[in-house]
Amino acid sequence: MREIKIDKNDSNQRLDRFMVKYLPKAPKSLINKYIRTKKIKINKKRANPNDILEEGDLIQIYVYEEILTTYEDKKIYTNLDYNLDIIYEDDNIAIINKPSGILSHAANKEDYGNNVVDNFIGYLIKTKKYNPRIEKSFVPALSNRLDRNTSGLLIGCKNKESLLQMNNLIKSRKINRNYLTICKGKIEDGTIDFNIKKVSENKMKISKDDGKESKTKIKLVKTNGDYSLVKIKLITGRTHQIRVHLQSVNHPIVGDKKYGDKNINKYFSNKYKLENQLLHSYKIKFSGLQGELSYLNGKEFFADPPVKFKNIIKEIFGEKYENIYR
Repeated sequence: MREIKIDKNDSNQRLDRFMVKYLPKAPKSLINKYIRTKKIKINKKRANPNDILEEGDLIQIYVYEEILTTYEDKKIYTNLDYNLDIIYEDDNIAIINKPSGILSHAANKEDYGNNVVDNFIGYLIKTKKYNPRIEKSFVPALSNRLDRNTSGLLIGCKNKESLLQMNNLIKSRKINRNYLTICKGKIEDGTIDFNIKKVSENKMKISKDDGKESKTKIKLVKTNGDYSLVKIKLITGRTHQIRVHLQSVNHPIVGDKKYGDKNINKYFSNKYKLENQLLHSYKIKFSGLQGELSYLNGKEFFADPPVKFKNIIKEIFGEKYENIYR
């Protein structure tokens, strides 16, 4: 018999949902069978799948240990050498400046260890801020994501409460997310308000008839006629939103291989060895957090663009614009 004590991160969820996370390789039908046949109990009493777990509850699993181990996730975060650029950290969150070329999350099993979230978990284990043997169902996670070739700020959540609140803030548009980019031509201030829909596994496009509501606010910083240095505020947060919106108004982002201008990309590749889009999440600001996380309300966090990005800004727009992202 195995016994599990429910802590704060594992409380306030249904028993069956907890067990699915605790034994991720077990079919849900099998877990429900274990509960129905009293092989899974709460506080040594018969349980139902929809029973809500409370902090301090004890779950008893009356299944042979050698069987249980086959249903557990054996993933061990051993890749601890990735040098995370953590610009802020407290007991609840960490703000991470992601370089371009690195995934936020793993897209498949080959990406294990080569993405920010795995290395964030590895960092927390290494610094004894997270112990997967103690945490039964919660795993630290990112509340937002950036494309592989977009750099900038990610929000790492260390506990269930911070992850729930951050996810809710993003959905309710209460996290102010700001980007810096260089696009083709002379762009004007304004808001791009075109719906976006998915057209393939990793491609989006503007759609007048359907798709999801998408809004992007544009603020011109400096232009030389050929290119514009632009500050962007996300009103919504759709996949590839900024890249698709700028392409839709004939101002594609420099270096964007999927939605950009091939001739411009080739020029910047030859001159600057640029192989990614010049898009950087440089500032976030929180509002609407409650309870233990309310101390973050009103706080702003900044991340410097990559060195190559800053050098291109300096060369094209002049030295006095080098620090405009502040």
